[in-house]
Amino acid sequence: MRMFIFVASTVAISWFIPTLSVSAQEPVTPSPTEATPDETTEPTEKSMDFWMQKKLDYSGAILRGLALNDFEMIETNARRMRTLNKIEGFVKSRNPQYRQQVRIFDHVTSDLITQAKKENTDGVTLAFNHLTVSCVRCHETLRHQSDTEVQDEKE
Repeated sequence: MRMFIFVASTVAISWFIPTLSVSAQEPVTPSPTEATPDETTEPTEKSMDFWMQKKLDYSGAILRGLALNDFEMIETNARRMRTLNKIEGFVKSRNPQYRQQVRIFDHVTSDLITQAKKENTDGVTLAFNHLTVSCVRCHETLRHQSDTEVQDEKE
């Protein structure tokens, strides 16, 4: 029963994620120079593009909030990013290394929220740096997994 409630709530939340704007002042719109997914892209790549685009939007808004000293913007977008990460983590939970990266990311976004609540510019800056490192490490993990899968298919 708990699993059903968790899955149902995750699906319900995922319906609301696309409607979340990066900030109340200015929704993010793609620039004409941004690449759009090719129609031949496989569904898993399209869903990855969705997750990544939202995370990029939220991290951009966090950086903007940091530059403007707008701690409410920082906290709001860190919360959105953490929620998105939990949903994505549930969807992609088969990979143990990825699950570890999701836990690290959750910890870092929680620290970012805490520092924003304290209106601690230095703390937010450090937490944002940790967030960036977490993203890089996760992508390294995913690339390694992808390379391993390709090698397994060749054998």
